[in-house]
Amino acid sequence: MKIEKKLTYNNISKNIKRTIFTTISIILCTVLIFTTIILVSSIKTGIANNTNIYYNDYHFIIKNISASDLDKINSKNYIDKIYIQSNSNDNLSIYDSNTIATSIQSPVTAYIKYKNVNNVCQYSTDIIQELETSDVTVNSLENKYSFNKKLLTVYGIIDVEIAVDNYAPICRARVNYSFVINIIVIFVLVAFSLISIIILYNAFFITINERKKEYAVLNSVGATEGQILKIVLREAIIVGILGIIIGFFISYVTASQILKILNILLLNTGYNINLTLNLKYIIFSLLIIVFNIYISATIPCVKASTTSVIQGIKDNSGIKRKRVLLLEKIVPIDGKIAIKNIRRNKSKYVVITILLVICMTSYIAISTYINYEKKTADIVTQYDVDAKLGFDSSLNIDYKSLLNNYKTKYDNNLRYVEYKMMGIYFLVEPSNAFIDDDFATIYQNNKKGIRMVVVGLDDSTYSNYINKVNAKFGDYILYNKVTLISGKENLQYKYSTIFKNDANIILNIIDSSYNNETGEHEYEVIDNEILCNNCVLTNYLVDGFKDFQTQYIAPILFVNNTTYHAIEKKYNNFIPTNKQFPSKWIYSDTDEISVRINCNNIMHFSNYISGISDIQNIPIEADYFSLDNQEKIVYINVIQFILRVIIIAIIITALVSTINVVNASLCEREQDFYILNSIGATRVTINKVLIFEGLYMFVKSTIISIIISVPILFAIINYMKNIIVLDKLLIPFGSILGFFIILLLIMLLIMVYSTRLIKEEK
Repeated sequence: MKIEKKLTYNNISKNIKRTIFTTISIILCTVLIFTTIILVSSIKTGIANNTNIYYNDYHFIIKNISASDLDKINSKNYIDKIYIQSNSNDNLSIYDSNTIATSIQSPVTAYIKYKNVNNVCQYSTDIIQELETSDVTVNSLENKYSFNKKLLTVYGIIDVEIAVDNYAPICRARVNYSFVINIIVIFVLVAFSLISIIILYNAFFITINERKKEYAVLNSVGATEGQILKIVLREAIIVGILGIIIGFFISYVTASQILKILNILLLNTGYNINLTLNLKYIIFSLLIIVFNIYISATIPCVKASTTSVIQGIKDNSGIKRKRVLLLEKIVPIDGKIAIKNIRRNKSKYVVITILLVICMTSYIAISTYINYEKKTADIVTQYDVDAKLGFDSSLNIDYKSLLNNYKTKYDNNLRYVEYKMMGIYFLVEPSNAFIDDDFATIYQNNKKGIRMVVVGLDDSTYSNYINKVNAKFGDYILYNKVTLISGKENLQYKYSTIFKNDANIILNIIDSSYNNETGEHEYEVIDNEILCNNCVLTNYLVDGFKDFQTQYIAPILFVNNTTYHAIEKKYNNFIPTNKQFPSKWIYSDTDEISVRINCNNIMHFSNYISGISDIQNIPIEADYFSLDNQEKIVYINVIQFILRVIIIAIIITALVSTINVVNASLCEREQDFYILNSIGATRVTINKVLIFEGLYMFVKSTIISIIISVPILFAIINYMKNIIVLDKLLIPFGSILGFFIILLLIMLLIMVYSTRLIKEEK
């Protein structure tokens, strides 16, 4: 027993460099696992403390529900609990059908918490369809049913709404990322555990492989396999304890810094996540690390302990005769030597290849997902303005003075856009200007028309817009995109281009009608002169009108105020043949002035407007968009931040491990370098050999990564099609290519610089 201990300590102190490398590997793996678990524990606790407060953890709200209906839905097995409230001033109480049902004399408000928040849309649809047996409208449903949107946003279910589909009420979410959170946690733990095993296995394998001769000699003098195994396990325990302790403190610091950044992102939401050390999670992560160390140390140790004396001394088990590859016939002598070296040290270079594959595949998958998520975030953040105000023009309210006064006193960055809008019909010439006739209305003589939103911009906004799209004053700008929305539980968005970009479009304002007798669409021309200037087609939407992408399934025509008023006057003065007024599909109040606002502090601005309205008795219609958008934007940013942290951790881990493997491999091949030097090889020649080795592994890893990435990308794109359908792929080829080039340069630097370190030690 004393001899085994002595040998253990001798082995650790004898090769201090290898011991340090092994300890660093354990520290790295400990940091990966511990940091992940600490962050998961802290975030879960933070969410619980901020949202799952007693009586505030509900998901779905039903107003004016009777006792009989409460009993009906209380039997649903997916409901965790129900709170009830008799009136708005009362506290919430837990509903118990056995004791409270009989005491409910009048309808109450019910707050429902589900067992699985991920299926909130499915469960809510089931409840509504059971309670609503007659025809309903969206307005009536929204007055009775609602959601705890703040809580649902935290869980990744964004913009839950109630709609009617095929005359049946349904609940659906704009975006549902609830499952992504669970997938990220599982992916990170599994990926980091696998990487940890690879790193630790490699570290122990190299250490044990360097001592094969020693173990073989010990076998020859009577040492058993069990004794050799104990020596290695003792070494693993010693360096493991040291690595875990150091790694834990590094994890603590790393996790606290990540949470600081996370709290900056959450600053405007009222959430604050503190670092939490939960004993249960610490023990769980410790078990994972110990298991990884045990597996990584035991497997190479068993191999070494069973090595025969002659085989251990010769160390020729890796030398096998293989056929000559076509590549060996093409590359120069340096490349041939590199390929043979890789074959002789196959086990080590396989580890490097695996790490590079993990690194490349992770970057391809995560960067692609982030790209699609950014596009999805563009949908989720529906508005690019903070508020919309409406003023009655007949009252001659000097709204500009009100806004400029606020700007001078409180917010120099306040910006506002005045506009008017209406929805009318146009005849489009030439008829072949449409890309897809599904958006066109076919009239007599095969004429084609379409409905559009006409927006009149103030002079400043219009001037900025025409400069952006290289138009001239007086031109009208046609936003040439339409967004189609479909789906039940989750919404799907499909972008479509309406007109051919090279079409010289001419628009005539018409009155459109449908003849029930003939079954045909008919039209009368209202005006063919006002829109006589150039029509500029663009996919760039003027700032402040982002919500128009999804609000109207029609192209949007932007004109200046003069043109808008001319259209409005012509339209209002036109008297159709068979009716009193021409048809519109959007009826806007011509006496209302609409203003879109961007400001720094929407809460302060809303209080200012409310104060003006109350004190001066000025009627102002106000919608505050960014109050609803704020948490959605934060959630998307948090997901992207977490994904970037993951990919950075994977890249750093792979590169550190690669340096470890390359250094260990080159140390074992010092004798090979001496032989090459003795036959005339220079330092440049040796560097060329190593560069060929790096290139060979990099190319091989790239091919494998691309093959593995194809089904992963296919799965990502297919899933994202459930949310958004695009006419192009969002795979960031430029970013991926740049990453691969940087990775190749780092790989070659590692190979070349490692030889310098060895030579400096001579």
